[in-house]
Amino acid sequence: MDDHGRWRRTAGDGTASHLQAKSTRARNLIMPASDDQGVQATDDTGEVLDADFEVESDGDGLALVMKSASGRSTGRPNGRNPQYNRALELLLSRLRHRDAVLVSGIVDSSSVQNLPEADRTILDESVSLADLTDIEQFRKKLSGAQHRITNSAGRNSTKQIRLRLRVPGYTASDANRLATDLSQPVTQPAGGVELPPATLDLADRLYFEQPWLEKLITLLQHRKQVVMYGPPGTGKTYVARELARHITDPGAIRLVQFHPSYTYEDFFEGFRPRLDGGTAAFDLVHGPLRRLATDAEADKGRPYVLIIDEINRANLPKVFGELYFLLEYRDEAIDLQYSPGARFKLPPNVFIIGTMNTADRSIALVDAAMRRRFAFVELHPDHPPVSGVLSRWAKTNGKGSERASLLDKLNQAIGADHEFKIGPAYLMKPDADHGLDLVWEHSILPLLEEHFYESKSRRQVHDTFSLNAIRNRQ
Repeated sequence: MDDHGRWRRTAGDGTASHLQAKSTRARNLIMPASDDQGVQATDDTGEVLDADFEVESDGDGLALVMKSASGRSTGRPNGRNPQYNRALELLLSRLRHRDAVLVSGIVDSSSVQNLPEADRTILDESVSLADLTDIEQFRKKLSGAQHRITNSAGRNSTKQIRLRLRVPGYTASDANRLATDLSQPVTQPAGGVELPPATLDLADRLYFEQPWLEKLITLLQHRKQVVMYGPPGTGKTYVARELARHITDPGAIRLVQFHPSYTYEDFFEGFRPRLDGGTAAFDLVHGPLRRLATDAEADKGRPYVLIIDEINRANLPKVFGELYFLLEYRDEAIDLQYSPGARFKLPPNVFIIGTMNTADRSIALVDAAMRRRFAFVELHPDHPPVSGVLSRWAKTNGKGSERASLLDKLNQAIGADHEFKIGPAYLMKPDADHGLDLVWEHSILPLLEEHFYESKSRRQVHDTFSLNAIRNRQ
């Protein structure tokens, strides 16, 4: 410890390759070091990130200090800590796991230390990291404020921020311990994260049988990624969201919807343009899967769930790219196409739930690699648990039996087209309470017109499937 209560780890020659060659024991040592050395964090793949940080005592609390070198240097040819942003996001995620609160944040570079603290503030109010849902966006907010303050700094200056912290279980004398804890991956709980079993309350909310839900959770536990598929109105997205809320906290859930123009760059990471003083530049921006993985690797005792709605509407090989490998081999790490030299592993506590409307695309047309890596669960109006949902819902909510009877007759009229039966959700929406004719005319008949476009005229569709025609069907 130096005169400022600062703790640093010896970092060898400062390069990730050198550090990885050291023994684990040597890499974990915390000891006094010269001013050009700091602690470096090891991510969950075992890679030591090339970005220094320090933990200091700060009054009666602690402070996280991050340095970002600018200009050219012999140790870093590009003149920057190459993995500064990645390291800061990782540290913030690990602090969130410890329920840390950021009290304030300032720019502490030597070039601006002569300014009043109010003029170099980048965070002027307390932030509970546990309440954040997007660490990357929060980091960008801090970096943007830092850039505005230090924009006039000299070419070879070192840009430095100080984030004052309150961390439960750590006092001002625990700088050493916090630095150690932040620098190392969180230990995976023995046996991995366990998903909670299906409860009667969950079954009642979904109007599904509890044993069926227990099988679904068991499947997700062991396969890690499932796709619920079926015709429209079978409640796929609703079930996915309720299931995610049952197995984890709202802050550990993300939802994305695929579409034909969705790409790997949207889903995982890619370069995005920005304006920098009137000049166009490109930043490497993390997508929802990578942000979720970063949060999950810092919080391994909690399940993290990514819901992919309409998963079959995108070009799946293009969206997943090399990530297909990780869906099957969770214990392995791979190289990334936009982050050369970076190794990425999909944390074991990340679970993926996809939904797929088979009226848009048959499951038989799904990419074979996708089918091998996901478990597929059908939700269909003719089969449990969906076949009994409308009757149970109507009985519980005092809606009578007509809706379930009409849906059965409608699907009988549709006939042998398994993929285009109509699910119960259409008759469970609030507009159905104002008249079933509204649902029939504006939701159900347009679907059927589209489906039978090549075989029936609009008049024939209405004559066959109108509400009155279905009511009078024997």
